[in-house]
Amino acid sequence: MVLAENTLMRPRPQDFVDYRAYLREMFDYLKVTRPQFSYRYFSRIAGFTSPNFLKLVADGERNLTPPSIPKFAKGLGLDEHERDAFETLVMLTHAESDTERNRYYAKLRKSDQGENEARRMEAAQYDVYSSWYALPIRELLLHPDFREDPKWIAQQLRPRIKAQEAARALEILERVGLIGRDAEQRLRPTDTNISTGPRTRSLAVRNFHRSMMSLAAEALETVPIDQRDVTGLTVSLTPTQYAEVRARIERFRREILDMIVPPTAESEVHQIGFQLFPLTRKESS
Repeated sequence: MVLAENTLMRPRPQDFVDYRAYLREMFDYLKVTRPQFSYRYFSRIAGFTSPNFLKLVADGERNLTPPSIPKFAKGLGLDEHERDAFETLVMLTHAESDTERNRYYAKLRKSDQGENEARRMEAAQYDVYSSWYALPIRELLLHPDFREDPKWIAQQLRPRIKAQEAARALEILERVGLIGRDAEQRLRPTDTNISTGPRTRSLAVRNFHRSMMSLAAEALETVPIDQRDVTGLTVSLTPTQYAEVRARIERFRREILDMIVPPTAESEVHQIGFQLFPLTRKESS
């Protein structure tokens, strides 16, 4: 059965973080809405000699270079707004550092003029992890003396933030469902424990870890030695030992979460970090 064109949603570059996934969905959309569309048809319109170049790029067997972007936009029939967003999406996919990825991601969000609820939720989740203080504020909600006052919240954090930032964090946390109101209309975390996990590829979570490591470095100067614990080991590990250390860290993280009791008036919000990374480079055989 062939679907009518008006039953399909045209894919938007702004709804993706990898242009290859966008190309695959766009191809499927065009196959339905324009029956004559094919890989060969695309190459002819775009000006490529290879009849299946679109498929090779969409499948990850070829990378899309900047000079090819206008050709792809022409072959896919993108308007000016879509072309700009598609170019940004390509730059985001091929960015070599998180600094670049954050810049292109912000540009892609800025170009998004739609009303895609999933996209708004993704953007809010990005904001949660990209602002170091959002999750500490969430933890602060558990304290018996917590006050739903942005100015008070801002003054509790180290380093301090602005009251507007605290208010914005509460709004975002509630929007993504990490906090909510109880029967007495008090803000509370929706799930007591939360962990980003050790293997995430999320740009936002990497932003969070980077911010926390920066704060850890600052703590060496700003936090009294009896209120912090910063230690480390420099050791040689075989691949088997490396896997075992990772497994032990994972178990230890779970043990800490299991031992945590509800905060008291004496409790403070802490950040516990674990880092395990190579300091040498293997020679290729």
